[in-house]
Amino acid sequence: MDSATKPNFPSNAALVVMGVAGCGKSSLGRACADALGWPLLEGDDYHAPESVDKMRAGTPLTDVDREGWLARLGQMLADRPQGAVLT
Repeated sequence: MDSATKPNFPSNAALVVMGVAGCGKSSLGRACADALGWPLLEGDDYHAPESVDKMRAGTPLTDVDREGWLARLGQMLADRPQGAVLT
């Protein structure tokens, strides 16, 4: 993507790619991050160990399980004012 076609996002922008498991979030996120020159943050890498254990056991996470994870992801985006892609 050259400068003529690259979107002109605000300097503090973030792109969040969401969807169900296996739908291609990581592939799309990587392509967007590469095109924009932004870092890619894989949200699954930041779950608490207890949440990972629950998911491995096939136990769905609750909203309470996700609170800390979402707070971590929000802080990570806030700490990257140059832009980031989060899957």
